[in-house]
Amino acid sequence: MLPAPDARPVLEAQDLMLRFGAVEALKQVSIRVLPGEIHAIIGPNGAGKSSLLNCLSGFYRPQTGAVRFCGDDITALAPNRRAAIGIGRTFQGIQTYPSMTARENILTGFHNRMRTGLLGALCYWGATRREEEAFAAKAEEIIEFLELEELRHAVVGDLSYGLRKRVDLGRAIALDPKILIMDEPMAGMNPEEKGDLARYILDIRDARGIPVVLVEHDMEVVMDISDSVTVIDFGRVIAHGAPAEIRRNPAVIAAYLGSE
Repeated sequence: MLPAPDARPVLEAQDLMLRFGAVEALKQVSIRVLPGEIHAIIGPNGAGKSSLLNCLSGFYRPQTGAVRFCGDDITALAPNRRAAIGIGRTFQGIQTYPSMTARENILTGFHNRMRTGLLGALCYWGATRREEEAFAAKAEEIIEFLELEELRHAVVGDLSYGLRKRVDLGRAIALDPKILIMDEPMAGMNPEEKGDLARYILDIRDARGIPVVLVEHDMEVVMDISDSVTVIDFGRVIAHGAPAEIRRNPAVIAAYLGSE
C-alpha cells in the first residue's frame, strides 16, 4: 500500500546531529514516515540505526535538528510523553514480564491510557470498573489479532522466544499507537517465526492503519514488506527509495548489501 507522495508525514526527523563525545553517531540525518507506510531503516552494524530510533522515541536528544510528530515539534519531549501521544516502540530485547501471563502482559500496555485515579482503583466502582472492562475487551481483541487465544493464560516465561516477541508486540499495540517503531523485531527468530511476524506487521499497517518504522537486518523481509527504505552508513543517509531501487543502488551494494 503506497502512501500519497504529498501526504503530511506522521513522523519526521530533520537534520539530526547526535554526538557521544568525539563520536558522531548521526550526521544530518533526515527521514519522513508517511501515513500507511512501512518504512525500513537498514545499514551495517554501528551505522547509527538504533541511535536514530532512540532519537525518534525520545531516549536520545540530538544536539541539533528536530523531530516532528503529526506536524508538532517533539524534539524535547520525554519518552513517556511520546508514548502517551501515540508513538509506540518495541525493542530488540524482549521487554515482557516473565512471571505474568500473556493476557496480563498485554493489559500492562494500557497504563498510559488510564483515566481513573488511586481512589477509584481502591474502591473499584463506577468509571474505574467500566474502564477496566473496556481495556479487558480491547486486550481480548489484541489476543485474537495476534492469534494468542490458546495462550492467553500461559506464563510468558514458559513460552518460546517467538511467542514472547508476539506478546511484546501485543503490549505495544495496547498503547493504541499512531505509529509503531520496531528495533530488529526478527532478531533471534527462526524462518517460521519471521514469516508470522512479517504477516502481523503487514496486518498492523493494513487492518489497523498504523504506519511502521523498523530496523531490520533480514533483507528478504525488508524487501518483501517495506514501502520505502532508508539506508544509513557511518551515521549518514546514503540512499532512500523503494525496495527495488535500494537493491540496485551502487552505494548501498558497496556499503551493505554486497553483490549477488
